[in-house]
Amino acid sequence: MKALMPIVLIWDEIERLMELRGISSRDALAASANISKSTLYKMSKGKFQPSMANLGKICAALECQPGDLLRFDPDLPPLTSSPPK
Repeated sequence: MKALMPIVLIWDEIERLMELRGISSRDALAASANISKSTLYKMSKGKFQPSMANLGKICAALECQPGDLLRFDPDLPPLTSSPPK
């Protein structure tokens, strides 16, 4: 596993955009973005960071830019990246 910068998804913003776009649940977002439910769940809980491909899929589903969903927090320890199982 490699260390990553402390960049985190702003899940509250994802939920706000889901509501605006009429996406009713995390499962519906996973289907709309063509991401597995388990991968999206792990991202929502901060278990790992999204790949650029998955971030792009989420942005396409939510009609937003990546910067709308990310925040740099220098006070957080670096996360580790591991592939979804």
